[in-house]
Amino acid sequence: MRLKWLNSCIFLLLIHGALWSQEDVKILKKKFRTEKEVGLKEAWKSIKEGDEFFREGPGTHDLARDHYLFAHQYNPDNAALNYKIGVCYLNTDDKYEAINYLHRAYELDPAVSSDIHLLLGEAFHLVLEFDNAIEHYSAHKEQLEEEELVEYADVLTKRLSECQHGRTLSQDPVRVIIQNLGDGVNSRYDDYNPVFAYDDTALFFTSRRPLEKSRRNPIDNKYNEDIYRSAVTDNEFEQAVRLGKPFNTKHNDALVGISPEGDLMFIYRGHEDGGDIRATFLKPEKMKWSSPRKLSRKLRSKAAETTISLSPDGKELYFVSAREDLTKGGKDILVSRLDENGKWSEPRNLGGIINTRYDEEGVFISPDGKYLYFASQGHNSMGGFDVFRSLRQENGAWSVPENLGYPINTPDDEMFFITGQSGIYGYYAAIREGGMGAKDIYKVIFLGSEKELITSTVEWLVAGPPERKTGFLTAPVLMETDTALVLTGRVLDTIGGVAPVLARLSFIDPDDGSAGFNVITNEGGQYTARLPEPKVYGVEINATGYLYFLDIVDLVGETGDEKIERDFFLKKLEVGTKVVLDNIYFETGKAVLRPASFDALDQVYRFLENNPGIRLEISGHTDNTGTLRINQRLSKERAKAVVDYLTGRGISPEMLVYEGYADTQPVAPNDTAAGREKNRRVEFKVISK
Repeated sequence: MRLKWLNSCIFLLLIHGALWSQEDVKILKKKFRTEKEVGLKEAWKSIKEGDEFFREGPGTHDLARDHYLFAHQYNPDNAALNYKIGVCYLNTDDKYEAINYLHRAYELDPAVSSDIHLLLGEAFHLVLEFDNAIEHYSAHKEQLEEEELVEYADVLTKRLSECQHGRTLSQDPVRVIIQNLGDGVNSRYDDYNPVFAYDDTALFFTSRRPLEKSRRNPIDNKYNEDIYRSAVTDNEFEQAVRLGKPFNTKHNDALVGISPEGDLMFIYRGHEDGGDIRATFLKPEKMKWSSPRKLSRKLRSKAAETTISLSPDGKELYFVSAREDLTKGGKDILVSRLDENGKWSEPRNLGGIINTRYDEEGVFISPDGKYLYFASQGHNSMGGFDVFRSLRQENGAWSVPENLGYPINTPDDEMFFITGQSGIYGYYAAIREGGMGAKDIYKVIFLGSEKELITSTVEWLVAGPPERKTGFLTAPVLMETDTALVLTGRVLDTIGGVAPVLARLSFIDPDDGSAGFNVITNEGGQYTARLPEPKVYGVEINATGYLYFLDIVDLVGETGDEKIERDFFLKKLEVGTKVVLDNIYFETGKAVLRPASFDALDQVYRFLENNPGIRLEISGHTDNTGTLRINQRLSKERAKAVVDYLTGRGISPEMLVYEGYADTQPVAPNDTAAGREKNRRVEFKVISK
């Protein structure tokens, strides 16, 4: 009962953890001690400090990890220490590191803990290595006692099913650009639950970042929730500020909904009635907000009510509740309607098409009233919460929910999907590689179903950040479509920003993924593109001798009354230029390419195909974890795997050489998880052209 009560107090408790709490495996000093006396005292002190943070909960596992890593320098071969470091990584930011340390713990002592296979299964699950995850989940299931098997078999069966769903969804990724909203909104702490107001000029969200007198919640030892607001100007998000009264208190607070007019806000109060939603109204005469008031008795209970969404016409209220008399299990989506007397009806469950026996959360009605978005642990989730969409049919019923697909959804938790007023962009909360830390809020731009673009994030190039990629990938074709919407500008060399570049620009229609709007620049680097309507387009720019460029062009709100200008800047490719292949993934500890790498490698293939005079060195790099000998071999084998893929596609072997540099060429310090992640990479370097 205590866990249920505490869980209702936190608006978001989405820890993708074990089926039960991780074991508090004890690190014994007599087993930790080695023949080296130098450093033992300091290392053991760090272990004791790390243990304190570990026991306090996932909110301080990052601090525990740092203490354990210091002790790891003294003795890297202690199974219990490796286990605890792995658990800390699993509950924080780097699942690949979790695999490394948990696997090392298992190698050192297969009986290090009774849940070692379960944790390895979770870690492999979260990085899309479904075969390895299934192997470890099955191994954990086999070692359960009969009573435990009865209790947990259903949950383990679900995990195995999630792996099957994940394999299917990840093999057919949706074409999207996913952008982190940046440090104006996101922080190294959990940031989630975006809510737009005032014609999308203000973004409200919930954050668990600390303040001067912030309290930590006793469940997970993370800081309590607060409401923040970021002003939006020209699609840029300004530095967020914490709201004052009546929005925030010293307890858990979250803004969970807003009326279309912006004069009614719904606020979650974690300390009220087991977790309850209150309404605050704007007082126009004073331009102040009222104290949050209770909703109609019909819309609240002693169980938790969390998210809420008001239909565009204000006549339907969809909300998430855990009340046992109306739910099918866990939290479900309920609906109440406004009658002719202005009273809300008794809520009813949306039924088995929408709700499952697992939790549903984060309900949102699109601004046009056609779509219901929500997160669910059920249906064909890849793991944790996935985002689903249901279409309102002509008879008013909701269609069978559709999983938004990979990479929007992953085996981790994805939550609180909403759209802006235009419906062009989606926004949601997720944990993604390369984020600010913990949960971040992301913007989603759909590019259609054809797989011509790499499924990646933000304005990344073939291999990652803006100084990367080059080459004509296809022959230039002039666009002949006549339209009133004209986009014009120049493509210039970034060195000085004045030298014109002969380039091909392809504008990708987000509705069907087609790249039919193609133009080439003239001798002055100028282009003119005629586009059919004002919306968001993906743009690919290719020029011989320059890095390949991928970005978006936002034309929402533009008219055909005058020309719209956009200039683009490309970086020249020179001998010695290095490009990090950020989207290359290997199976953990192996030189086996994962299918998620093929899009990025295919871009490199097309670049080489259209630049036959270039010669590249493909190099593998690691962090400083492990021995130099092992890292040297692994980094070289991974570089060779990339070369083998490219030559297998038909690239001449004379164009490529490969080398492994282990940890001898770091690009960041190895004393942090973020630094080690940057150092684990594959690069190509131009050695002749």
